Amino acid sequence: MAYFLEKERTKTTPYILVDEVNGYMKFEGESYLEDIVDFYKDIGEWLEIFLPTDFEKFTFDCAMEYFNSSTAKLLYNIMKLLDKNAVDKKIVVNWIVSDEDDDMLVECGEDFRDDMEYLKFEIIIGK
Repeated sequence: MAYFLEKERTKTTPYILVDEVNGYMKFEGESYLEDIVDFYKDIGEWLEIFLPTDFEKFTFDCAMEYFNSSTAKLLYNIMKLLDKNAVDKKIVVNWIVSDEDDDMLVECGEDFRDDMEYLKFEIIIGK
């Protein structure tokens, strides 16, 4: 059975959609909860199982408006895991920021992108 997860956005957590059938994941909103590891644990475990399998493509739309340093580390680790598996697979990250967001989100996306070797990492400004 294919993995599917949808979590509604709260004040401290983003909207999350993970759809294995369509090879799609989306984070949107803010992330500054105390227990980052527990909140994102299921997604990390699923990625570890899914990414080594044979799939056509995978897209991660990351449209975060704000996140704390713990979330930044978690997002970076997700990007590195995606990058490691993008050697021979089509994996795309769309780092989506509003044209009204401060430069921090753009700079963070640029830093992430610059650390990736195989991953197609697009920064999209103006959602």
